[in-house]
Amino acid sequence: MIKIKELYLYPVKSLAGIKLEKAELSEFGLLNDRRWLIIDNKGLFMSQRTTPKMATIKTSLKDGNLLLSHQDKEIKVPKATSKNKFMQVTVWKDSLNAQMLSGEVDDWLSEILDQRCHLVYMPKSAERQIDMDFAKHNQYVSFADAFPILLVSQASIDDVNQKLETPVNINRFRPNIVVDGIDAFAEDSWKDFSINQIDYHMAKPCSRCIMPSINQANGIQDNVKLLSVLNKYRKFDKKIKFGVNILYKDSSKVNNQYITVGDAINLK
Repeated sequence: MIKIKELYLYPVKSLAGIKLEKAELSEFGLLNDRRWLIIDNKGLFMSQRTTPKMATIKTSLKDGNLLLSHQDKEIKVPKATSKNKFMQVTVWKDSLNAQMLSGEVDDWLSEILDQRCHLVYMPKSAERQIDMDFAKHNQYVSFADAFPILLVSQASIDDVNQKLETPVNINRFRPNIVVDGIDAFAEDSWKDFSINQIDYHMAKPCSRCIMPSINQANGIQDNVKLLSVLNKYRKFDKKIKFGVNILYKDSSKVNNQYITVGDAINLK
């Protein structure tokens, strides 16, 4: 049986994630996944690609509040309200309005990351359209790179680790859903499937950048040769592919629905 083995939520793009037993769904993907974003003074998104230290900032959600922590420091992020100012931010080729949150939080992050930065929030009114080569009109994504949900299989990471002298943690690939019960990279060929009566569609395999080479525990790009190994047998169309990007078949049906570790995945 194919089933969900692990679930992960990443409230702030490129900061540490949260391992879950149960995840609520939203039209953007998992509820609260990448709804917050760190930007530079020009409004451009920041990520581990250029600021790997971001991996060392931990996130948690308590009573609907976002908490950030780093070593012995912790700060509570105020919730966005209708009174918060908006500013234009850019994520890849997309520009949209996001809500500014707190100068105190901005100062806290700037000190840790050694550059001036700001934390912003994506409100429900944001309409960041998913690439319409893969999605329908009015299908939206959060501050994730391009798609609402990333799925990988345990067998795939096991296959990679067998080729490495030092195995790596699956968190380097930052999946939302980890599945068990299939052969390595079988997810590449999936088309449609369902979990708890919600239908999903595999949009495309996920192209990988430098981020999997960053140790998520210390924020340092290490020399375990992960990318060189992947380059030898997971390179297609000049890009390393690992995991798959998935979409809802009908995003209007997902609010107040849940997925849970152990749930069965039914291929169609």
